Amino acid sequence: MAFPSGLVELIEVFSQHGVKQAVICPGSRNAPIMLALSRNPAIESFSISDERSAGFFALGLALHSKLPVILCCTSGSAALNMAPAIAEAYFLEVPLIVLTADRPNEWIGQWDGQTIYQERIFGAHAKQYFSYSTRSHATTDELWHRNRIANNAFWTAFLGPQGPVQINIPIHEPFYPEKGAALPVAEPIRKIHHWKTPKSLSPSMKTFIQRQVSVSNKILITLGQMPLNPAIQEFIQQLMENGIPVVGDAVANANGLAFESHDLILANTKNWESLQPDLHIHLGKSFVTKRIKQFLRSNADKQEWQINPNPQALMADPFKGLGHLWEVDEEEFLKELVHLNVSNQQKSYFQTWKNANEQVQILQDKKLDFWNELIAFKKISQAIPKENAEIHVANSLAVRYLNWIKFVPKGIEVFANRGTSGIDGCLSTAVGGAQNNSQLVISIIGDVAFQYDKNALWNNYVPKNLRIILMNNQGGGIFRNLEGAKDLPELDIFMETQQNFRADNIAKDAGIQYISVKNEMELTEGLKEFFQASEHAILMEIETNSISNAEALAQYMSLFKG
Repeated sequence: MAFPSGLVELIEVFSQHGVKQAVICPGSRNAPIMLALSRNPAIESFSISDERSAGFFALGLALHSKLPVILCCTSGSAALNMAPAIAEAYFLEVPLIVLTADRPNEWIGQWDGQTIYQERIFGAHAKQYFSYSTRSHATTDELWHRNRIANNAFWTAFLGPQGPVQINIPIHEPFYPEKGAALPVAEPIRKIHHWKTPKSLSPSMKTFIQRQVSVSNKILITLGQMPLNPAIQEFIQQLMENGIPVVGDAVANANGLAFESHDLILANTKNWESLQPDLHIHLGKSFVTKRIKQFLRSNADKQEWQINPNPQALMADPFKGLGHLWEVDEEEFLKELVHLNVSNQQKSYFQTWKNANEQVQILQDKKLDFWNELIAFKKISQAIPKENAEIHVANSLAVRYLNWIKFVPKGIEVFANRGTSGIDGCLSTAVGGAQNNSQLVISIIGDVAFQYDKNALWNNYVPKNLRIILMNNQGGGIFRNLEGAKDLPELDIFMETQQNFRADNIAKDAGIQYISVKNEMELTEGLKEFFQASEHAILMEIETNSISNAEALAQYMSLFKG
């Protein structure tokens, strides 16, 4: 059958969310969308030939129903004729879902009929723009993406301030079904629920939470990156005491409270089945490492909730199973959760996580017998201040080491530029964070990130409370640990970018005290003064060999794989 893939499912998602009306402008390229709409029994479809009039007709429907209305047109200038109504809907805050059929991208600008630049055609007058693929033989990731777009588009239009969204749909020929043929049956769809409250949870929200917790025996809470919040830390401690495991990265700032060694626990895939949740609740933003995302994505049967008081316009679904998005205050949500009773099976599930964590802690204490970065990080972790300090950790290997060893003391806040996870600007961020700051600001950074951002020290604002720990392994050492990259003949030159630069002259030019470390004994000696009060910032450069580091890390990781 020639019918474009994914259109029936797209319309079915809108129908499941309660969309009841659609306005269709006749055309050829949008015929498959017309068929998916007109043959959905839950949607009342109207046929309006004039696109300008159709847009305002849809506006009137939405004003009356208080629900999003679908507006559909063919390719070319048809969408431009809807622009006055879309602008009106934007400023009037009326929810419209505008489906613009389009020619395939490869035919744009090729003198093909009814073909113009339709991407973001309504500009700032659409709350959000999406491009929807109808490619046949879609991968599982593409199917997940289509579903996420459909859910995202509905909620973007519907949630305040309401307004129009555009979904542009390139469609290849042939796209008409065979004579007398039925449309494809919609695959099972995922409807993402969105809960929103300005302040406290409503009675219906509390009832729903209570009901779901009462029937769940394997509740797992995960924490992505988030600022240190004493109230949330207290809730985490209570949840752990109640028997609900909480798992978090070093950048989640729950150190000493949550299970921090998840990457090592999950290194043994034999643990996965017993550790899988039936209800997964996530707070904060992203995780540093892939493994926990792979672990959670592998379980399609779990319920998944995301607690996000300020969600972005593009819906985040990193674990590919989001069922309920709670746009609520994290503290308000956790306040409700900590007072609920859990089952004995839940407590047993918590013990499974605890046992796995304790086994990892025993293995973490094993020491390697040659100088490497892992030894350096462990040594630094023993000397790092327990109060009046904060850590700014750079991306790549540095931030991962914090997850692989118990590095961060309880109560010490960790900052990291994980929004884009780039190496640029990590040191500059730390220097900025150290201004007018009574705490010791500790920057932990690799040599490539340091050299890339050494102009962070090219100013008159390098304060005496700044401490820089520079891990110099002469290149981008992370690539020696990546499967697929580590064995490439181009590794040394084009990936690791080996270099022999040192930081002594940079420190001298910036008026920074410099400490050179090339072995464990020198590190022990250097740490005696590094964290002490000083009249100048201090930079400690720790030199290691990237090949030895990769060997040490491989040996270390093998301990946890079972």
